[in-house]
Amino acid sequence: MIRITRHAVQRFQERVRPVTEDEARAALSTAAVEKAAEIGAPFVKLGTGQRIVIDHGAVVTVLPKDIWMWTLNRRRRHLCSNGGN
Repeated sequence: MIRITRHAVQRFQERVRPVTEDEARAALSTAAVEKAAEIGAPFVKLGTGQRIVIDHGAVVTVLPKDIWMWTLNRRRRHLCSNGGN
């Protein structure tokens, strides 16, 4: 089972919909999110447009609709400057 941080739960409640902690955890740990983490995907796009961020196999936050591209570009620059590591 994928690890979901408290921060990710709070951002889901704030940026996607105001649900209980258990409902947010369920929404953040779907089969698609688990599979994405298994293959090393850094993001999963929700149907509502926000992005779930996965880092080292854990869901760490949920990005708003309008900020994910900036974060993706920043991550790419970091990976390129570190030789892909």
